[in-house]
Amino acid sequence: MKERICHEEYDRMLKELSAYEEEGVELTLKGNPASPKKIALECVMRERGSYMSDFIPGTDGRLREISFDYIRRKN
Repeated sequence: MKERICHEEYDRMLKELSAYEEEGVELTLKGNPASPKKIALECVMRERGSYMSDFIPGTDGRLREISFDYIRRKN
């Protein structure tokens, strides 16, 4: 069951990020440019933390970048 959920989450996220990328939105993971596939895989495979997404607008007010930063859980 968990594997199925991960695949569904991965597919949903990949589709969403690919659409943003096609619109010219820059995607970054931990401060570095990254593909929709890499980001979706990292977010789904997280172990002791999760990723926070930050939507960054350009000077024109349109979405310019989505940045994913790793947030480590406290034990």
